[in-house]
Amino acid sequence: MHPGEIAGICYLSPSSSASLRAYYSMSQNNITSSQFSSLFGPYIAQQFQNEPTMHGFGAVGHQLSAAEERRKRRMISNRESARRSRMRKQKRLSELWSQAIHLRSANCHLLDELNGVRREHVQIIHENDRLRVEETELHKRLGNLIPEFACAPRRADQCRLHGS
Repeated sequence: MHPGEIAGICYLSPSSSASLRAYYSMSQNNITSSQFSSLFGPYIAQQFQNEPTMHGFGAVGHQLSAAEERRKRRMISNRESARRSRMRKQKRLSELWSQAIHLRSANCHLLDELNGVRREHVQIIHENDRLRVEETELHKRLGNLIPEFACAPRRADQCRLHGS
């Protein structure tokens, strides 16, 4: 692992996501104390059961209660939305890490292939140089052999073969 890289990201998901779904499917007036407790915890549920909701205000208290309920639903909805957003972010990050690993692997493979081709190129250059030296030597030897054949007497069978 390189400095500055992240090995992984852990996140916490709410353990009560099923209870949140149950809350969304319920109507506003049907919340039982056990459902309320599973959503907000037993301590808060107990406090809301012990406190009167109207406080003697009549319709104003009911509006306040309805506004409070809307605020709570919005808060829960926002938490769920934030959780989904974190999950999408983690999924995208995982995909990017996977892509980075794949690209690094492909890069290593291409570098190995490039190095192999370079080694072959150097070998071919050396082979070409060796062949050029050999060609030069053969031309010199051939040049030395031609005067020898010109001075040597020809036999009759050689003349027939060469057309002379």
